[in-house]
Amino acid sequence: MNGWNQFRGDERNRSRIDGAGLTTRPTQAWQVELSGALECPPILDDDTVYVGSSAGNLYAFDRQGRRRWVYETTTTTTIAPAVSGYHLCLVLDDRLVGIDSARGTAEWERQIDGLYTTPPTVDGNLGLVGSSDGLTAFRVEGGEEIWTRDLGSPPVGAPAVGSSHVYVATRDEQVHALELGSGETAWSAPTDGVVVGGPTLTDDRAYVADDSGTLLALDPESGQTWFSYEIRAPFASAPTVLEDRDTLLVTAADETLHITDTTFGNRKRRGWLFSKAGLGLDGAPTTDPVCVGENAFVGDDTGGLYGVDLKDLDFTWHLPLEAPIAATPAPLAEGDLFVGDEAGVLTRLTWP
Repeated sequence: MNGWNQFRGDERNRSRIDGAGLTTRPTQAWQVELSGALECPPILDDDTVYVGSSAGNLYAFDRQGRRRWVYETTTTTTIAPAVSGYHLCLVLDDRLVGIDSARGTAEWERQIDGLYTTPPTVDGNLGLVGSSDGLTAFRVEGGEEIWTRDLGSPPVGAPAVGSSHVYVATRDEQVHALELGSGETAWSAPTDGVVVGGPTLTDDRAYVADDSGTLLALDPESGQTWFSYEIRAPFASAPTVLEDRDTLLVTAADETLHITDTTFGNRKRRGWLFSKAGLGLDGAPTTDPVCVGENAFVGDDTGGLYGVDLKDLDFTWHLPLEAPIAATPAPLAEGDLFVGDEAGVLTRLTWP
């Protein structure tokens, strides 16, 4: 788990990578100013960072902040793209565009009558994307459709891909497991609200958090609920799960990074006499929790970026930025973080 080539890092939406300890506050390596808020979560391949802008266009920069190319658009670019090898998939309202990731030129295009509703998820040459037509599986190289499944309601959040199933949430408050090869439904399970960010898949669970304040841990084979965790506020992100630490992180509109175990959904932090929901932020969270090794990062709408030690489950540093972080940042395992803000600035933060 060392890449970050799509929304939440990989095809399972895990939002975590292996890496070294990043316990000190980072420093700024460079900044690039663009037009519009950088609401599109940045993604990375071997030597390039890609980021879109609310003013339009998708930009590719090298690790030193030099522009490689720009793919010009007439619409906002706010949904995270996905890159696999030399091919990048980009959602632009009613178009799904395949782009040569080295040159920034369009290779193919899929246009629909409605709108695309999710970030693309890629697993090798397999791509999956939700739209008003349902969920479509396609080939990343060439864009040919493999199958489309009408789910009765548009998918929301990024699909998560397992060994034999794809897991997707829909706007009508459902989670579906579909056969990866055919798109046939294996099971469907209700939620209490609309799922935020899509399912998070681990080896033995599929986790979803919704806008009613309910988090569910589901059996990936049957859809059975193993446990639930409920709060009095909408969740703001998909869960980030660390199975080896029996720990789950998820942000919510109550300005809290909630921390539970992955056995019963109990709160893991303890205070004087009572358990605590988690770690309080200065404002509403604007990013998903991102984990690198034994550390996690989260940002809020005050412009604060927080570092969390996953061993002590407490803050280790706070970095005030000039503008609020607009979307979930993208990390490198060796110690870098690419952050886009509402002022249109892409920043590379680094650790010694």
